[in-house]
Amino acid sequence: MAKKPGQDDHGSAAAIVALCASGASTRSLEALLRLLPANGEAAVIIVLQHREALDERHFGLALREAGHALTPITEGEPAEPGHLYLPDANIILSIEAGRFRQETAQQSVGERGTIDSFLISLAKNENTRSLAVILSGTASDGTLGLKAIKEAGGLALAEATAESRSGELATSHDPAALADAILTVEELAERIEAYVAGITGRETGRSARITENDISAVLAPISATLRNRTGHDFHGYKPGTFIRRIQRRMHVVQTEDVQAYLEILRSRSEEAQQLFNDLLIGVTSFFRDPEEFTRLEREVLPTLFSGKGRGDQVRIWVIGCSTGEEAYSLGILLREHMATLDVVPQIQIFATDLDGRALAAARAARYPEGIAGDLSPERLARWFVREGNTYCVVKELREMCIFSQHSIIKDAPFSRIDLVSCRNLLIYLDTDLQDQVMPLLHFALKPNGILFLGNSENASRHTKLFASIGGRSRIFRRLETSQRVLPNFPLTTAIPNPSGTPSVGATSPLIMATGLTRRAERFAERFAPAYVIIDEDYNVLHFSGRTGRFIDPAGGAASLNLLQLAHPDMRTSVRSALAKAAEGGSTVQVDGLRVGQNGHSLAVDLVVEPIQAAGGQPGGFFVLFRDGARLPSESGLVGPSDRHERTQRLEAELRSTRDKLQATNEELETTNEELKASNEEYQALNEELQAANEELQTSKEELQSINEELTTVNGELGHRVHELARANSDLKNLIESTQIATVFLDNDLKVVSFTPAAAEIFHLIGSDEGRPIGHIKARVSYDELAEDARRVLRTLAPAEREVENAETGARYMVRVLPYRSVDNYIAGVVVTFVDVTARLQAEAALRASEVRQRALIEGVPQLVWRAVDGGHWTWASPQWIAYTGLSEEESRGTGWLKALHPDDRETAVAFWQDAQSTGRLEMEGRICHAPEGRYRWFQTRATALRDDQGRLLEWLGTSTDIDDLRKLQERQQVMVAELQHRTRNLIAVVRSIARQTMDASDGLEEFRTAFNERLAALSRVQGLLSRSGQERITLGGLVRSELDALGAGGMAERIQVDGPEVTLRNSTVQTLALAIHELATNARKYGALAAAHGQLFVTWTVEEDEGRRLILEWVEEGIERPREEHGSAKKSGGYGRELIERALPYALGARTSFELEDARLRCVLDLPLDKRGAEAR
Repeated sequence: MAKKPGQDDHGSAAAIVALCASGASTRSLEALLRLLPANGEAAVIIVLQHREALDERHFGLALREAGHALTPITEGEPAEPGHLYLPDANIILSIEAGRFRQETAQQSVGERGTIDSFLISLAKNENTRSLAVILSGTASDGTLGLKAIKEAGGLALAEATAESRSGELATSHDPAALADAILTVEELAERIEAYVAGITGRETGRSARITENDISAVLAPISATLRNRTGHDFHGYKPGTFIRRIQRRMHVVQTEDVQAYLEILRSRSEEAQQLFNDLLIGVTSFFRDPEEFTRLEREVLPTLFSGKGRGDQVRIWVIGCSTGEEAYSLGILLREHMATLDVVPQIQIFATDLDGRALAAARAARYPEGIAGDLSPERLARWFVREGNTYCVVKELREMCIFSQHSIIKDAPFSRIDLVSCRNLLIYLDTDLQDQVMPLLHFALKPNGILFLGNSENASRHTKLFASIGGRSRIFRRLETSQRVLPNFPLTTAIPNPSGTPSVGATSPLIMATGLTRRAERFAERFAPAYVIIDEDYNVLHFSGRTGRFIDPAGGAASLNLLQLAHPDMRTSVRSALAKAAEGGSTVQVDGLRVGQNGHSLAVDLVVEPIQAAGGQPGGFFVLFRDGARLPSESGLVGPSDRHERTQRLEAELRSTRDKLQATNEELETTNEELKASNEEYQALNEELQAANEELQTSKEELQSINEELTTVNGELGHRVHELARANSDLKNLIESTQIATVFLDNDLKVVSFTPAAAEIFHLIGSDEGRPIGHIKARVSYDELAEDARRVLRTLAPAEREVENAETGARYMVRVLPYRSVDNYIAGVVVTFVDVTARLQAEAALRASEVRQRALIEGVPQLVWRAVDGGHWTWASPQWIAYTGLSEEESRGTGWLKALHPDDRETAVAFWQDAQSTGRLEMEGRICHAPEGRYRWFQTRATALRDDQGRLLEWLGTSTDIDDLRKLQERQQVMVAELQHRTRNLIAVVRSIARQTMDASDGLEEFRTAFNERLAALSRVQGLLSRSGQERITLGGLVRSELDALGAGGMAERIQVDGPEVTLRNSTVQTLALAIHELATNARKYGALAAAHGQLFVTWTVEEDEGRRLILEWVEEGIERPREEHGSAKKSGGYGRELIERALPYALGARTSFELEDARLRCVLDLPLDKRGAEAR
């Protein structure tokens, strides 16, 4: 798809213009929009400090008159060319990759940093395609944003004001101080159109692009021009950054030709200043190089505060402070350390920089939200206040820092400083200039003061002035020198006149004296005796010049110990002199030492003087090597007269040299004293001027702030007039449309005004205004109105009561309140009548419903409760309280868990967690019954109650006692299991009977008869078993039941059944009954009961031998013939005998015997009995 005019490859505008305004600059905004084309090639975004101050109606009319239409801002949509955008109220707008991002403002109006937030995002994402216009009245909001726009290569413009025309913005915190140009509204419109045209021309290829090679060719003349115009030499400036700044300035002045720009730079002094300002881009951040700051905090700060009282000062100088991050970082460290001290000295941080714009941003102390990555959350919360997408330094930290415009290479330095922070400044200076700056920093520091450098800087070439505190640290301590090093400033050439011709005048006496002193020092260093300074262990701390003749290191490992370094001819003397000086604490001199040099002997005088440290403690030694006359070698042939003559000549020269040296020393001392006095006077004057300058700066900023506030107030007053008219209109419509009957009375209780609804309460018409309210008949029963109104006027306390309209039955809530004017004057009362009929009816219905609900809840046997998410109870029913013994207060929250069995508590918590997603709770658990002290099973169910939007309100639940039900269920399960077991056993028995009967029968008929009889017997046994729940089965009853079933009831005289009562177990009955059935069937068919005179004796006894045992004896007598002779009887008897002889021993553990004789049958069953009673197993 082809791009639209003014559109980039991503669909967003090739140029984005931000019009930043406040409530006071709305008129300027409207005028600027009238001059801008409605369908231009740029996207125009209006950024207001707070839209609430905008008169929407008037602004909309102005837009329509100008032909503009607002385009709604949609999240994620691109900023399209030819569109005008205005963010909604309470929105923090930003832009990312040409697309809008919106965030709801969390801060109050005035604390959001709305303009800064948007401009920072615009600069970060749009770079050179961004253009920001700051209209008047925005205060400091926009300072950071304009700085970001310029650093990214965009254009920053500001509206011309009275302050800007008078040049009062150079060091102000007003963002206009950072603008590329300060123009009228008409000029702003022209510049915007031209800049946008240039951007879109380069994007579309209509304009030629400026190459780096083109600019590199003229870097030298541009640097020379800057030096002539500003006094600052940029020949050593980084070429890449230098070229980019020149490109930006060429875009600003709208030229594409490098030579043309060079001519502009030479002809316009303000352009040289603008380029100079652009080159002063400070690269800084909070706690940059954290390891160095940590070392500073732990090892250095405690020493700065050591020994300082409440009246002392700790003075810090931050050189090249840029926008203040480093100064505030040091302030944070100082404040945090001060919090640990009992006695706190005064703290003063001087932060200086060349760039007045950067100082303006430092004073504003507002930084983008990205600083959160440089600071710990604790420090961010303690020392900063969030304002929109920016952070503002707290007031107590801002008050510690004084920001001032200052040049380290042109202006006089501060003095008596404890810590100098000069980080990442020296890297922009050449070696010669660094060599001049380092003595200046040495001069500014107190003895043992601290120098804090950047990671790319070092003081290794100035070891006489500074020593590292250890390792690879960039923190150095000031060293004391044998001769004080005085700084020589100014360090660069003077700034020429604007005409370009150097100024001619007399050389300053102070500068001339300083130059002579420096030359004198160099001569003194050249001709002075050689010396070394050593510590208490004789290690050399400092060498003077010309010590090489006296140094001859011993072989072996390298060492700085003087006893290892001294010439072998004098080591013994040096050791002896050092020992004497250490012991006596006074100067020791050894004359006439002979030192061999190139075949000659030198006479050397050795002087050792102890050095005392602070407090009178030993601090090392000063060792002086003074030259004597060169002596001839021992092999020389010099005669005595020649030697004497030469000695006299040398002595004379020596006396002359000494006299001259003494005179030179005296002159030097005099000059030093004069310089010292002059320097102290200059220093005092400099500090006084600095203090006066700071006071003037503060006063100027206060006046600027007051002027800005007045401008803002004036603009807002105009809006207030419109707002007041609109408020009056709104109030009129409110009075006419409200349904609340309202009557306004003055202090005499006369009607001032009323709403239309008041006619339903009083017989009011328009002409009643001014009449006493007591003269107007009311439709409600309210005779106390005048009394209530007077009491309210007297006490100023509102009065309330309910009244009724007797005709309609409607009830009203009457409120009588004092009427307060805007100046807090009581001008009468306001009487309102609110119809509460429907509410009272609803309340009555609700009370009735609550009564019914409570009666229902308290009447059900369940335990009822209410809870919120997570199982936190909010209410428990009386049933719960009575059952568990826990009060309602004890049961709230998770207290109800105390009533649950310990094993069920975790389960209950887990069920509640699952219920959050399902919306329903159903579980079983044991709850303690407090009166009995035992746990019973309960089933708990709860349902989530929700509102119309589906939001959870609460849980309503019940707990039902199911302990008895669970026991019944357990019994049922046991019974079902038993029934299943019996059924399986019965089927097995039936199958066995069928199989055995089949084997013993000769035919189907015989099988049917025998099988039915045996099933009948089995059925009788099951019948007995089914009734066993009511009564137990006895052996006697079982025998008689089988005999009766076979029709032996009419043979009672031939049957004898006798034995003690023996109760049988259910498991025993079935097998024993079948055995008795077989015996009885055989007796009835073939045995004693089949014979005419046969007799049957069934007896049993219980014996204690070998455990309790049941002995059952079955005897038949009078059998007519043996049953073996009958085939059928044999078969039947075979089954019976198999049952008795095999089944009984297997199932009951019985011992059996079966004897069949002529006319007699005897069967004995021996069964074990239960030890607990007379029950057969």
